[in-house]
Amino acid sequence: MRVPTALLAAIALITAAPVAGQEYWEYPATISSTGLGTASAEPDVASVTFGVSITRSTPDGAVDEAGRLMESAMAAARSEGVRGQDMQTTSYNLWVQEVWDDYDYAYTGEMEYVVTHYVQAEVTDINSVGDVLAAVVEAGANSITGVYFHVEDTAALYEEARVLAARNAVEKAEQLAEAFGVELGELQSISEWTNSNYGYGYDSAYYNYGGGAGYTESPPVTPGAYSITVEVSATYEIVQ
Repeated sequence: MRVPTALLAAIALITAAPVAGQEYWEYPATISSTGLGTASAEPDVASVTFGVSITRSTPDGAVDEAGRLMESAMAAARSEGVRGQDMQTTSYNLWVQEVWDDYDYAYTGEMEYVVTHYVQAEVTDINSVGDVLAAVVEAGANSITGVYFHVEDTAALYEEARVLAARNAVEKAEQLAEAFGVELGELQSISEWTNSNYGYGYDSAYYNYGGGAGYTESPPVTPGAYSITVEVSATYEIVQ
């Protein structure tokens, strides 16, 4: 059945017409700005991760040797002032693999077992980090996978960085308003983001001469600075 053209036009007009009394919300014009604030301090704690990687022809041989060397390495860390409660196992793995012959460039068909065991230690005396590294390597550790410096109590740094970021956000908003010839009105919203920048000494450093091979000198370690950066975003209504 064909619908008359006049009827279709009437339906379109009714559909497009606004509902009587309906109000539409008009969002205010706004200015948004993001401020940055960074606070830094000298680190007072170092996180040191050390461990062993042992390969033997039998699983019990690999497990026993790894256990012996790690016990010796942790005892050496304690002798340098690291408390037992400040050491924690971060990973322990055992797997089997086929022996590769570097001369023939082929697998031999024989199997060997590998054990890796890593511990993270919190060193509260920054000046002793190098001595701790040397002690654990001399005692049996053959791998150092990271040394990270940080601040134990960061509350004051966060507060300082937050205040700096807020001031920076306000200054930027005022500059934008002046540049566009408008005035700032009421504050509409505030948001915050944070991030931390660690000071680094060693990262993924490997001591292939470890495993209790002999005397190891204390390596030079530089803590650097520990920084916290806060971002604060502020949105203001624009007064025309």
